[in-house]
Amino acid sequence: MGLKNPFKKVSPEEMKTKLAISEQRLTAREKELIKKQQKSRDEAKEALAKGNDREFRVASRRHSLVEGQVNTIGSMVEMAQSMSDVIEMQTGLKEVVEIGEDLGQWQKQLGFDTGKLESAVTNIRTSMEKVNTATSMMTTSMDAAMGGTTELNDMQDTLRAELLAELSSEQPAKDELSKKIESEMADSE
Repeated sequence: MGLKNPFKKVSPEEMKTKLAISEQRLTAREKELIKKQQKSRDEAKEALAKGNDREFRVASRRHSLVEGQVNTIGSMVEMAQSMSDVIEMQTGLKEVVEIGEDLGQWQKQLGFDTGKLESAVTNIRTSMEKVNTATSMMTTSMDAAMGGTTELNDMQDTLRAELLAELSSEQPAKDELSKKIESEMADSE
């Protein structure tokens, strides 16, 4: 059995198809994770309402981790969309370059200065290289985002404050909980 070359050049149409499939898969995964994120947020809120600090820490940690994944996948979806745009631009530019080369030949036959046309073609190629560089930079940014160093405690504190505010507006009649909320909010200020 022969091995497939993973670096084999693929056609723009094949790449667009692969990107569309990847984008759909990422979007589906993003939707799943958003549901998990909401569930863990609700669990954190419920634990906080019951005064169970340990369950809150577990649920808020899960919420923060899932939120990081949602953000990463969202960036990947944007990257796939950008890459599709690049492919479309590249296809159009390829046609322009071919036409430009033909025009250059015709100009030579007519005795015109082809230096200007060649300069334009070079500018088009340089522009494409810049687009490819931007794509590489997005990939590097994604790698950095996946290994994110966001402070979990800050995210948990933010979630705690947000949920405490919601709980205080929903259940002001519970004296014990109201006292705990007021004390938590005073501590965070």
